[in-house]
Amino acid sequence: MPLQTLLILAGAFLLALVLILTLPRQRRVVPRDEAHVVIKRKKVVVYSGTPEIAGFKGSTYYQFPSSVPLLGMDVTMVPLSVLELRVPEMVTFAARNARFTLTASVFVRVTDPLKSAQRWPGRHVDEFVGGVKELMENAIRNTTTAFAAEDIIEKKDEIASKLQHALSADMAEYGCIITNVGIVDITDAPGNTVISDIARKREAEINSESRQIVAVKEREARVVEAENRQEAEMRESAAAEAIGVREREKEQRVYLSQQKVATEEMEVERIRQVRAAEIDRDSAIERAQGERQAAILKRQAEAEGVQAVGFAEAEVTRNKGMAEAEAIAKRVEALNRLQDEGRFFRNIEKDERVGLEMAKALQGADLKLVSTGEVDNFLDLFSANGGAKLGAFIASLRQVEPDLADRLLGVLDRLGGNRPTIS
Repeated sequence: MPLQTLLILAGAFLLALVLILTLPRQRRVVPRDEAHVVIKRKKVVVYSGTPEIAGFKGSTYYQFPSSVPLLGMDVTMVPLSVLELRVPEMVTFAARNARFTLTASVFVRVTDPLKSAQRWPGRHVDEFVGGVKELMENAIRNTTTAFAAEDIIEKKDEIASKLQHALSADMAEYGCIITNVGIVDITDAPGNTVISDIARKREAEINSESRQIVAVKEREARVVEAENRQEAEMRESAAAEAIGVREREKEQRVYLSQQKVATEEMEVERIRQVRAAEIDRDSAIERAQGERQAAILKRQAEAEGVQAVGFAEAEVTRNKGMAEAEAIAKRVEALNRLQDEGRFFRNIEKDERVGLEMAKALQGADLKLVSTGEVDNFLDLFSANGGAKLGAFIASLRQVEPDLADRLLGVLDRLGGNRPTIS
């Protein structure tokens, strides 16, 4: 093999060995707050830990010095964090050329690393701040001249807003956006007291307004204090009244509870007494019923004995009485028969006496017999039927012999017989 070929192979081997040994040390992992703008032989790419930026390629790459053939590159590191572009103690002007000193801070953030790498004068942030300082001073001067000196202090926020608006287009040319603008300080320019005078004037006005406000606030505070005191007293009075009401309600509840307990105890005692009385009554009733039942049973026993004796005696008496009654009945029957016979004989005797007396009377009387009907017996003339017929007879006789009729009536009166009714 020719020596030249061997040398080429040896050189290639050494180069490969060097690359293998140095490659791990050349690996770069870009953090999120940075962007590395890599300029290679034929292209420009951006590596960053934030994929939202423009021209994003990836987050890792291998960095080789620009002196390395074929692999060499140029790298610009652009910060992605918020940067403060500060303009300290810049002398500027207000309206009517009133001079004062202003210190401002402009906060920016890179959004387009490619544009920033192309426009930044140099590779460091300080060089970028120095490059845009004049731009910022011009924007501050153009902004403050639109405000009166008396408004500079009061309108710092408005000045900052206008300054942000004036710088937004210029910062976009550098691939940045403005996140905030702050007016840090406003003081007198050298050999000038405009700001101090305005401050003292404003301070006096503020003091006057403050005293007025303080007086008003003190008066309001006194009013509020009085109202609070009055309200507190009213609350205390209401609280005391409420406590009194609660105490009275509590006492009333206690009294009602005691009264209820006493009532319940009285009711229990009354129920106990009533129950005892009912028990005594029931006992007395049961005892009386028992005694009554015993007496009834005793009397029933005695009555049964007496009844048995009475039945025996009554049977004897009944048999004896029946015999006596039968004898008495026979006796009464005999007596009645004797009485009937006696009455019959007495009637016969009476008829005989009456007949004899009438015969005696008729012997001396001059009578004419006038018959008014059939008469079976002379004595029938003096019966009820005979009397009626006799009355008719006497009436007929009075038509013929009035004197005779009167004499006949007189005889009848003396005899005591029935006097005929003369119609």
